[in-house]
Amino acid sequence: MAVARRKISRTTRKTTSTNASVAARRKTTVRKPVAVGEDRLLRALQQGLFNSLSSAEGEGRSPIGVAAVFVQLFLQLTKVQAVALYVRDEQTREMACLAEAGSSDPSVTELWQEGLKKAEQQAQVVSGELHGVRLHRINRLDGVVMFRAGKSQRLPSRKLLSLLTAVEPWLAVLLDHARLTVKYAAKILRIQHMEQVSDILNSSLAEEEKLRRALDAAVRLVEAEAGALFLSSPDGTLSLSALGGERAAGLVGLHSTIAAGVHRTGQAVLITQGRQDPRLVAGQGWQAALSVASLVSVPVRMGARAVGVLEVVNRRSGKPFSNWDVLELASLSNQFGLAIDNLRRGAGGGRA
Repeated sequence: MAVARRKISRTTRKTTSTNASVAARRKTTVRKPVAVGEDRLLRALQQGLFNSLSSAEGEGRSPIGVAAVFVQLFLQLTKVQAVALYVRDEQTREMACLAEAGSSDPSVTELWQEGLKKAEQQAQVVSGELHGVRLHRINRLDGVVMFRAGKSQRLPSRKLLSLLTAVEPWLAVLLDHARLTVKYAAKILRIQHMEQVSDILNSSLAEEEKLRRALDAAVRLVEAEAGALFLSSPDGTLSLSALGGERAAGLVGLHSTIAAGVHRTGQAVLITQGRQDPRLVAGQGWQAALSVASLVSVPVRMGARAVGVLEVVNRRSGKPFSNWDVLELASLSNQFGLAIDNLRRGAGGGRA
């Protein structure tokens, strides 16, 4: 009997120990359900972005493409009411919405604007249903990703805010990489356009056709809607020599006071806010056929002497031209000058 009691006693102690161990394991399992869900969402976001961007081409690899994939994934995985991603434009320095998903209620747009204002002062945006975090680039504010809380979302808003905070560093890097990819692609395309202008100007085409095709290539180079080449006559007045671009129709007989000023001073002109610039008069010059939002005008030189002006208006994307566009057109204008010099020498039987 004593042996039996000892067995029972030992069995009881062993059973108690096992139960305690199981209980401890059960408590550990139950203790972190939300953290596991948050971690799964983070992995799902990363994997979803990787899969989508790996198979994407062209626009899909641009910042807009990256942003569109992200907001759609975030909306599907979290079930928030709406989500948006804003990035600061490198030229205008204004916040531009790259992508948004979810509710199309007009009040959402107002909510995003409120979030942008708060993001200028706060690292995290928390205001009622609105939550968001700032995107950083080299320690400065580069964008904001925000969401509007919904009744059916899968995690509390504070947890989703933590998720955005965790996702922010690599999302910012991904967007920056996409931006650089687009820049390099655009740079290669611009080099090709510059080579095309050079090839055309050195071809055996007739003078008018040569200048027109070269102008078309210059317009494509800076992604302008229209462009014009003005050449000076022996008395120094400018006259229209060629037109190019998709908006060139209806511009026959074009006169540009901006081009006249550039020819007179030899200084290039960049206008980025055409609607507020007093040098552009409604109903005159370009404005007689189209509304000018931005303009670049550069002198065409033959040696040190100005022999014409190359002028383009309105970038097709709607963004203003930049100083980089001025430099590229100035480089092309020198090639135009050499070509015009050769044409005039040929027409004059070798006389300068």
